[in-house]
Amino acid sequence: MANQRNAGCGPCGAGWIALALALAFAGAPATAQDTVSETRTSWGAPDLRGTWDFRSITPFERPKEFGDKAFLSAEEVAAWEQRTRKARAARAERDPVQGQGDVDGGYNAFWLDRGEQMTGTMRTSLVVDPPNGRVPAQTEDARRRSAERLARWGKVPAGPEDRNPLERCIMGFNSGPPMNPGAYNNFAEIFQTPRYVAILNEMVNDHRIIPLDGREHAPESIRLWKGDSRGRWEGDTLVVTTKHFTDHTNFRGSGPNMVLVERFTRKSEDALLYEYTLTDPESFERPWSVAVEMKKTSDPLLEYACHEGNRAMTLMLSGAREREKQGKAADDWLASWYGGARAAKAAEERLAAEKAKESASGK
Repeated sequence: MANQRNAGCGPCGAGWIALALALAFAGAPATAQDTVSETRTSWGAPDLRGTWDFRSITPFERPKEFGDKAFLSAEEVAAWEQRTRKARAARAERDPVQGQGDVDGGYNAFWLDRGEQMTGTMRTSLVVDPPNGRVPAQTEDARRRSAERLARWGKVPAGPEDRNPLERCIMGFNSGPPMNPGAYNNFAEIFQTPRYVAILNEMVNDHRIIPLDGREHAPESIRLWKGDSRGRWEGDTLVVTTKHFTDHTNFRGSGPNMVLVERFTRKSEDALLYEYTLTDPESFERPWSVAVEMKKTSDPLLEYACHEGNRAMTLMLSGAREREKQGKAADDWLASWYGGARAAKAAEERLAAEKAKESASGK
């Protein structure tokens, strides 16, 4: 997977997708000259169109050092941002080439584009509810599903289905839904007509087309990687409800029956407040919510090539077969950002213990 913004690639694949969406939405005016005002469309709806930057160094969950503090002062925000810059500089000084340690983790620092500012909400975390700024505890079922995933991904892959959706470039790790600041490609372009809104993410060049005409969701039996989205206006806020995810979809432990409600509110010419609430009683002890302020940008969306032609998958699988021939097929395939071989082993031990317990109880 590559951050083509840093690699200098032109707006190749993303440009074609954006052009297709623009042509599909050509029935509605799309230029600033055609809008009633700078933040409203010619048909009177809040204007969400444009490219939005959601990079942020605000922690997803509130750090312990902030305690019960939900908001920071301007001075505290500046101090946190300065602290982040110093930490990055210190890391570069320790390892000028950002070398082997980063490569073992998948990337070196050249590819990272996390931003240098906290989100405009000035909160101590992106999580705004519960009030402690922390994701609620997972249910036992969610922990079991997580263990099953980690155990499977840690084993020698027999085929591509044994690798996770991010490695297969099926899903982007920050494009959602829901969208969240990540390591890179934190950009989304919004297209809009009276009847539809479309969102094109730079990450994996994923896109959603969201009807606004009041139609029902697809039948529950139809499951989609990004879920089934329907939108409506509540005053000046676009509210998008997404449900019917697949059992492969997972956001911080969520399951296929997660219901996601996103809210898009234009706060000013250059600011868009993006909020979402995740409800999934099968996976979390209570619903929880996040808020991110996106900033308008003139930057174009660029192509996200991922592993081009799926060559990396071919190499991984051929490497697995070669190691098997050599008798070196170790279960060390879990990526370091998931915890590596140690996490995979812990997951296997957990599942084995649960199986033994069920056997002992006669289930």
